[in-house]
Amino acid sequence: MVDVREDVISKIVAAMSPTMDVIHLQMLEGAVRGALHGIKLEEECTELSTQLDSTWHVLQCFAANKKLEGCKQKTLEQYLRTAKKFFGIIGKGYKDITKDDVRYYLAVRAPLVGPNTLVNEKRNLSSLFSWLHDEGYIPKNPLKNIKLTGKDTEIIYFTVQEEIAIRETICCLRDKAMIAFLFSTGVRVGELAAMDRNNVDLLNASVTFRGEKGRTGKIRTVYLYAWARWYLGQYLKARTDENPALFVSERLYDGKPRRLGNAAIEKITKGITARAGVDKVGTVHVFRRTFATRMVERGMSIEAVQELMGHADPATTLKYYIAKAGLKVRAEWERCVA
Repeated sequence: MVDVREDVISKIVAAMSPTMDVIHLQMLEGAVRGALHGIKLEEECTELSTQLDSTWHVLQCFAANKKLEGCKQKTLEQYLRTAKKFFGIIGKGYKDITKDDVRYYLAVRAPLVGPNTLVNEKRNLSSLFSWLHDEGYIPKNPLKNIKLTGKDTEIIYFTVQEEIAIRETICCLRDKAMIAFLFSTGVRVGELAAMDRNNVDLLNASVTFRGEKGRTGKIRTVYLYAWARWYLGQYLKARTDENPALFVSERLYDGKPRRLGNAAIEKITKGITARAGVDKVGTVHVFRRTFATRMVERGMSIEAVQELMGHADPATTLKYYIAKAGLKVRAEWERCVA
């Protein structure tokens, strides 16, 4: 059974979520809890909450709860996008979802999306239904114990030859600096888009910033190769604008450049990768995987790679080690029998 008091609080928070930031939302929740403390809710309150108990409304409550926890807006949008797709395909409300419905959805989506996307969609649904179960909306979690089967997800990264080809591709100074920065740091696209010039310490070849993942975004430091430091220094020295962003548009808007967003950055990396003749989609995440793979190849410890990548879970980092395990075993064998 849904706790009536918690349901009312959840609905109020959900209604105010679009117009309030996290801090004020938390203050509102505290104020409502204080106002309702010691008050017994009558039957008509239960009837009112039941009338509003639709799948869409529950999704809004879920999103508001996640926002209250500090979840970023883009992550919230991914949760809701996956949920809408799921309920649209299944054609049922959240109370009637079964394990077979989940399996059917994953089976329908599997041929249409990549393995990483499918894993992410399952993770988003798992978060939703775990919350529904914990809050008492549903008696059982239909995602529990459902595992994705099939081949392991392929870790796509640039080979050394491909990396050299990309680095040597002719492009403007800004793009040279960006490519060098990504190969050197392995940051996420959202982290790069949000980065400011004052995050960079060229003297110490380091970059300190607030990470994109997690509720609060952990502060972390990454480092610049000598060539990345040189290109970035030349780019920043050539800048005449006062925009604090690390990377800005070449086009001017009312005489001023704009901060590059995620889409603009991805367009640049994909374009340079294609011009380099590399037969891979050059997303920022492939640059990130390449960075991790190079660190693994050079013998860096898993703890150090995890810190540089900003992974909260070492299992996420481990997959880069697993991807290179076969090559390491063969190299060790050849060393021993030579």
